Amino acid sequence: MKINLIKDTGVIYNITNAVSRIVWKGSASEAARSVDFDYINAPYDNTVNLPGISTGDYISLEDSKESEIFFGQIFGIEKSSQTGTISFTAYDMMKHLLESTGQYNFKNLTAEAIVAQVCADIQVPIRHLHPTGVNISSMICDKMKMYDIVMAAYTKAHHITGDKYFAMIYKRGLGVYKTEWAVKGFTLSEDSNIYASSISERMDDIKNKVLIFDDKGKQIGEVKDDGSIKKFGIFQEIYSKEEGIDPTTGAKNLLKIKPTQAIKISAIGDINCLSCYFVQVKDTATGLSGKYWIASDSHTFENGTHKMELELRFDRLMDTKDIKEEVEKKEEKKEAEKQGKGKAEKSSGTPAKKKSKQKEVLESVKKAVKEQQAPAVPKSAKPERKKYTGMME
Repeated sequence: MKINLIKDTGVIYNITNAVSRIVWKGSASEAARSVDFDYINAPYDNTVNLPGISTGDYISLEDSKESEIFFGQIFGIEKSSQTGTISFTAYDMMKHLLESTGQYNFKNLTAEAIVAQVCADIQVPIRHLHPTGVNISSMICDKMKMYDIVMAAYTKAHHITGDKYFAMIYKRGLGVYKTEWAVKGFTLSEDSNIYASSISERMDDIKNKVLIFDDKGKQIGEVKDDGSIKKFGIFQEIYSKEEGIDPTTGAKNLLKIKPTQAIKISAIGDINCLSCYFVQVKDTATGLSGKYWIASDSHTFENGTHKMELELRFDRLMDTKDIKEEVEKKEEKKEAEKQGKGKAEKSSGTPAKKKSKQKEVLESVKKAVKEQQAPAVPKSAKPERKKYTGMME
């Protein structure tokens, strides 16, 4: 594995021989891939002539077969007087999407058109955007992270198509792909490349029955998996009908009929084993056999060896980002204003309420005075009028 340091001047240094260890990793939940590397540090040795590393410098990883597999930026540095190594971390350009915020009001655009606009605004090149063909009538993004906007657009498409999507940086550009890619011509096997494997299983996330409700709170349907219910019992979820989405499709997307598996494998490295890809596995120790989805990967290059740690799952996941529609936001705003107004009136009282209260006090005083004087006043006599002073007698 070759590692290059790229300065902002455009000068490229091959620092492979000065790096003792490289860890290249990523996961479906974190989006941005990173590289950690240990770089020789000998501040008092004049014979060691190495280029300095600065915040903002770039790192490139090159494989002899696949050429460049990572291009990222150093987000921070550390300097030390001690001789040895210093660790640096670089992130790919997905970090720009994760750390940048945007505000938009998209109307009648596809998910891919929305993402194209977002990328243009922060100058992130596009490698591939999976064509969904799904028109999104409205999507309001109020101070949202750019990455969340990307996934929110594709989440809306997911609710309609049922397909799952993932985003990654590939060859210095953003790609949003359908979750169907598999590592070609490769099998994780106890006979050839697996060092160790383990598997654990939990049924906490099972949802095998979903009730469908309309916007008035009336149940209009349900979806369920009888096999899962028979084996594990009922684990119920609620789906509220959404505009423009088939309620049955939306409800089916919430079904999780099998236990969640956590599978960990240590093996001889293959750079094509990346998060969000499927990989073939055959391991008699754990009973694993078939195609599994990679949830996270970590590749370590050290002393001429390449090892990888993979976390696998039976089911593929999607980093869904649901955002509320314009109508929902307006209703919530109205309700918040109403509640805020009620609290203010309750705590301080409005002028109108104060005036009304004073009037009530006045009337009660008048009534009391009248009742006290009534028996002593002859019918023919004219009652004496008292002037109200505001004080209770």
